[in-house]
Amino acid sequence: MTGPATDPTRGRDEVASATEALVANWIVPEVIPQGICTAIVPGTECLDGARLLARTLHTVVLRSRPRTLVLVASGPGQVARIRATGNLATTLGDVPIDERLAARIASFWPDEIDIIPDGEDEESLPTLHRIGPLLAQVLVPGCRIVPIQIPAAPKLEFDPVEVGREMGRQLKSEVGCYLIASGTLFPRDTQEPDSVGTRTAAQEVSEDASILKYLLEPEIEELAGRLSESGLLNGSAMLLATAYAIECERRRGHLLEHGVVESDGHHFGAAAVVL
Repeated sequence: MTGPATDPTRGRDEVASATEALVANWIVPEVIPQGICTAIVPGTECLDGARLLARTLHTVVLRSRPRTLVLVASGPGQVARIRATGNLATTLGDVPIDERLAARIASFWPDEIDIIPDGEDEESLPTLHRIGPLLAQVLVPGCRIVPIQIPAAPKLEFDPVEVGREMGRQLKSEVGCYLIASGTLFPRDTQEPDSVGTRTAAQEVSEDASILKYLLEPEIEELAGRLSESGLLNGSAMLLATAYAIECERRRGHLLEHGVVESDGHHFGAAAVVL
């Protein structure tokens, strides 16, 4: 597969075979326990982003047996939004919304939340809401989804930690419910290596590690502080997912892979983490 995984010019067979190829040589690390409930992925449509998501989904299937994927991604709006009815169309066909679970989430959501109307332009969706359902049709056949879009950063009207904790309290007993959140790490310099102020590769990895350590040993206050200090623009989904995992009594995260992804012509550090 080259180019965006969700390229609409691709045929069904090409997308299916390319998706299978992303996990062909992937072996799930033995250290990852049964019963994981949360994942954090970059959620980008580039090849590297697709690979990280595909390997995460493959791991989730073997360690959790999901029935519904709750896909949490940040967006430009000021209010959270949820798609509660209908289907999402992909190259491989329609993926059904878990309408019962979506209605339940909307009912207990502690802050304001809008319902995304049926028929809204799917090009405006966060990339996780496009590539997630597409890859899931091959790697998690038969699953349903609940797409949720949240503000990119904490706001007075939106506290991702509070929301994540409430989701954990309410959904920990939902059999087969698995939450996947998207977020990239620090931007990568595109300047020449000898340019003044350019960071070394080791410095870039160290910056990413300053976030990852609070995902691998979940500490929500420290993670919130580091994200605020760093100025990362899409940290709210990471915060929500980490708070959710802690509320579900997950005390350790596991790094599947770390790398670099591309989005809108820019490069970012990225990781696939399961908890």
